[in-house]
Amino acid sequence: MPSDSRRGEGRARPAAPRSLADDLRARADAELVELLRLRPDLALPVPTDVASLAVRATTRASVQRALDRLDAGALQVVEALAVLPEPVSPAAVSRAWGADARAHVERLRRLGLVWGTARAVRLVRVAHELLGPYPAGLGPSLRAVLDRRSPARLTDLAVRLGHGETGDPEKAVDAVVTALGDRAVVEGLLADAPDGARAVLERLSWGPPVGETPAVLDPTGPLVWLLHHGLLAVPEPGLVVLPREVGLALRDGRTHAHPVTGPPEPPPGARVDERWLAHASAGSAGEAVRVVGDVLRASERVTLSVRRAGGVAVRDLRRLATALGETETTTARALTAAHEAGLLDASDDPEPQWLPTRAADDWHDDDVAGRWADLAAAWWDSDAVASLAGERGPDGSVRAVLSDDTRRAGSLALRHEVLLDLAELPHGVVLQAPDVVARLDVRSPRRAGPGRADLVRRLLDDAAWLGLTGQGALAPPGAALAAAAPDADSGAGTRRAAAAASLAALLPEPVDHLLLQADLTAVAPGPLEPALAAEVDLLADVESRGAATVYRFSADSVRRALDAGRTADDVLETLSRASPTGVPQPLEYLVRDVARRHGLVRVGAAGSYLRAEDPAALAELLADRRLAHLGLRRLAPTVLAAQADGPTVLAALRDVGLAPAAEAADGTLLVSGPSRRRAPARRRPRRTVTAPVPPAPDQLAEAVRRWRLAEAGPRPGSVELPFLEPRVSLELLRDAVAARGRVWIGYVDETGRTTRRLLEPLALSGGRLTAVEVGRPGTRTFSVHRVTGAAHAAQAPAQVEG
Repeated sequence: MPSDSRRGEGRARPAAPRSLADDLRARADAELVELLRLRPDLALPVPTDVASLAVRATTRASVQRALDRLDAGALQVVEALAVLPEPVSPAAVSRAWGADARAHVERLRRLGLVWGTARAVRLVRVAHELLGPYPAGLGPSLRAVLDRRSPARLTDLAVRLGHGETGDPEKAVDAVVTALGDRAVVEGLLADAPDGARAVLERLSWGPPVGETPAVLDPTGPLVWLLHHGLLAVPEPGLVVLPREVGLALRDGRTHAHPVTGPPEPPPGARVDERWLAHASAGSAGEAVRVVGDVLRASERVTLSVRRAGGVAVRDLRRLATALGETETTTARALTAAHEAGLLDASDDPEPQWLPTRAADDWHDDDVAGRWADLAAAWWDSDAVASLAGERGPDGSVRAVLSDDTRRAGSLALRHEVLLDLAELPHGVVLQAPDVVARLDVRSPRRAGPGRADLVRRLLDDAAWLGLTGQGALAPPGAALAAAAPDADSGAGTRRAAAAASLAALLPEPVDHLLLQADLTAVAPGPLEPALAAEVDLLADVESRGAATVYRFSADSVRRALDAGRTADDVLETLSRASPTGVPQPLEYLVRDVARRHGLVRVGAAGSYLRAEDPAALAELLADRRLAHLGLRRLAPTVLAAQADGPTVLAALRDVGLAPAAEAADGTLLVSGPSRRRAPARRRPRRTVTAPVPPAPDQLAEAVRRWRLAEAGPRPGSVELPFLEPRVSLELLRDAVAARGRVWIGYVDETGRTTRRLLEPLALSGGRLTAVEVGRPGTRTFSVHRVTGAAHAAQAPAQVEG
């Protein structure tokens, strides 16, 4: 039997559904699929029928998720629905809210938070509870607070408000509610009120509607007068509350003073030139790549121990920052970026250290745009907040970089929200952190918290450091990162490729030459090709950065290259190929001189020893008081023994101006370049926002088709009621009690036989259903745990059994 996609042919749409389940049954198949798509938690697993869908859609957890996704305007409309008498028309909601609410009401209907007809809608019951006791800043209804008054006092109040004695408490309550909900009546009462009465109501009218009372009330004061005339009520000793109807009357029927119809506009004139923005983004991105590269190389020579509690010790972070000449915050960001991108990890040693992974070697060989894209894509999927490192946590301990103390679960979704919000603005529009927070408070007000503003500021700082933003505006690479498909299986690769392509378009072409100067400096007129950049970083130290980078050659920098295995000829050949004007003579002299002295004195491992071809050179070392702490003694004319180990001897000799070289056990020169120790390549799970992903649309459409077939299957008197989940039956019975409608139930009696019964439910409480069974006199009580299934009389068999 084919499904009816429009849900109209052969089925009469009920004029007034009695419950959300009835409303959902009357919707088109496409609308049900859309509901499952908009609220994916409803489809995991896919419900067995429409009744199960309705029950799941009204659970506390699911409704809370749906409310949390609403913007401020939609949430205000939900509050208006919660305080207005039900059912209510969208037009009445619009009048009360102060703006056109029809689009929001329709959206809430599609979300399953509102049900009913086009002119009379109701909010699901659970939403009332989740909004708290005072939605829109309005107090409880008059009916709720008047229940505390005796019938005599209710009658007296109705008489004071201009109604005669009815002798019926219910009619007295109706009279009071009608009167105090009328602004003219309230204003008429206040015209004769004692001084201060109006001021009390004005303080409570826009919320919160509760105020404290003095220990002793003045019998002639405004509070007693307001209580006497029903304009205030006493919810508990020491407090007064403004009833909802009175509050609405004082607000002239408005639920909100300022309806939110959209996010706040950016500050006027807050724009940045797009060319400058692109230049600033490219500069920041290149600098981030450089610092991360420096951190990876430095981690091979600066010990970064892994703390027992995880992360890098504060003292190690400071030593690394000092060695790099960077601030601790920048160093922490670079360490975090490298770790999140899988370029840095803990070793497997008994005393583990943070070391580069093998992926770092491939990363160094990539171009700048590719390296940056790895860092940016990793930041998008990360929940680490590097700037928390170094601060003290609630327990007073210092948060260590790369530890779990610097992770914030909410930061993953928040960074997505921030970038996606910036992406919706016109190009070049600048938003500072407070402006971003104000827009987020409108977009997701229920997710706002005391720490959100601080976290947004930190994430914006991270984004600026990476080059995703510039001067508060979203840069093209940041827009490309946010726009790439986030939900696709290949989303991470798509984002990386899009971001890399966007940045590559902003970067100048890498250069393959240096301008060597006679003052032992070299100028790189742009970003160097990766292979040349690696050689120059080994041969020289950076003196200044900017549009062009200035390097300086020194004896120490040349020795560093020689220690890494380069010879003087290798160094000069590399420089000659890179320089269009050749190698200046002073630089050639420096390289030759350092190479000539390099290895004259050699240090080996024996505890250790020193060896030299010239005995006079060793004699000078024995006589040098600065080396007395090494415990040198002569073993042979060309050999000295030392009490210190090899690395200590090498460092001491270099401190006194020598250029020693390390020697292997077989007497050959030992290349002591950068360590090639690598941390194991661990498969780091991709972090994602913890939101359920629904099945594919075709699977949802098939589920809806099965629901239609199941509902169309039973015929009156032909089959037994299907077995339903207890919670589904319970919810259906609750709806029947509220709607005062008839319901079929399958019921297991005392003999164990299952029968079908047609009931008119009256009350449901404590696991017992009180109802009138059709065809039998009086009321009966049924145990809910014996109910095997339930259905409204319109859908169930018409034959009564038992």
